[in-house]
Amino acid sequence: MKMVRYGIILLCITLSGCSDSNDGSPNLDASNKHPSNWLTGHRAAYFANPVPCRECHGIDLLGGITKIDCFNQGNLAQCHADGHGPRSIIHALPFTDPGQHGPAARNDLVICQDCHGTPGGPGSNPRFNVLIGSLATGCEASGCHLQTMAHPKPWESHRLSGNQANACALCHGATLGGSDLIGSPACNSCHAQLIAGALPSPGQCVSCHGNPPSGTTYPNTAGSHARHASLTGVTCSACHNGFGSGSHTHYSSARRQQLQLPANLAFSRSYNARSGFATYSSPTKTCANVKCHGGQRTPAWGNILNTDTECQKCHTPGTSQYNGYFSGRHDLHLGLGLACTDCHDMTSQTAPSHFSNLSSVTFEQPASATLRSYLNYNRTTSTPTCFITTAPPPGTQFTACHSDQKSWLP
Repeated sequence: MKMVRYGIILLCITLSGCSDSNDGSPNLDASNKHPSNWLTGHRAAYFANPVPCRECHGIDLLGGITKIDCFNQGNLAQCHADGHGPRSIIHALPFTDPGQHGPAARNDLVICQDCHGTPGGPGSNPRFNVLIGSLATGCEASGCHLQTMAHPKPWESHRLSGNQANACALCHGATLGGSDLIGSPACNSCHAQLIAGALPSPGQCVSCHGNPPSGTTYPNTAGSHARHASLTGVTCSACHNGFGSGSHTHYSSARRQQLQLPANLAFSRSYNARSGFATYSSPTKTCANVKCHGGQRTPAWGNILNTDTECQKCHTPGTSQYNGYFSGRHDLHLGLGLACTDCHDMTSQTAPSHFSNLSSVTFEQPASATLRSYLNYNRTTSTPTCFITTAPPPGTQFTACHSDQKSWLP
């Protein structure tokens, strides 16, 4: 009896030490019990400082001096399933809220699968149906996570998920080639240029097509992409506004090749011409009312304008468009049969160049900066003038011109 009493006294002293010897230990009531809300409260306390928990429940949390096993003690077995240690991520309550568990799941689905998914492997779907509290079939009981997939469908933002090499392989296979068993598609069914087993390079756009597209088949059809992408300030959103990576329509475009349809097109409003909204015609493969083409109908997609000589394909007389020429004696000179390039040299431009910002309604580069030297254009006077002192170079439309100063103004 004395030994039993001594053991009880020693246990009480020890338990008392759990609460008194460490100021950081959680408070215990008179019967050495945690507060009534400790089932939820201990999570934050453990992550804030796990040392006090281990002092009483053991370094391995298998009981320690309290003999209370954190893994298999009553209701705790539902929390720390299969004997795993404390969660790798904090489960902030209510964790059933998608806003709470969603970011954690996207960061690493493998961690969720450890506790909430039945064993699976590459190409074998790990169903997330393990008991969670009152949810007999776990995540699947919520109605959000179906038996056939662990994530929403469509999942446009999947490019932001973490640990893709392992998490995606759970359902899509070790080489991401998909699984007929569970109906998971191969990643390269959308990422057409993706090598088996490889992951897309974030932000590079090269797993589906070149950047810009450079091939002959959809979705890597070159067309006039390279010409447009080389222009300052022109990005994909100029013509595919709202259809970029991360949008539902961007990924649905990967299926449009079966119907031989072009990619989704919508012009940014900053490229609308004065004559109306910019549009694209699939039958003719041409654009209309585009500011950078002077509102004129463009050549068919894939055909390139010679911007050194075909000036009037974009620039038209009058003021009907933003870049319509109307100043000085343009009409007079063009009426004489002169070409724009007889006076304007578009092959030797200075910064900012002629195509610095095609979304702007103003010319970043003054037109006078492109005038050929033999014109002797003088803009320092109140009335700009020009006169020819030397013969124009070979190939020029005219062989003679006025040799005296003439005002540029009518």
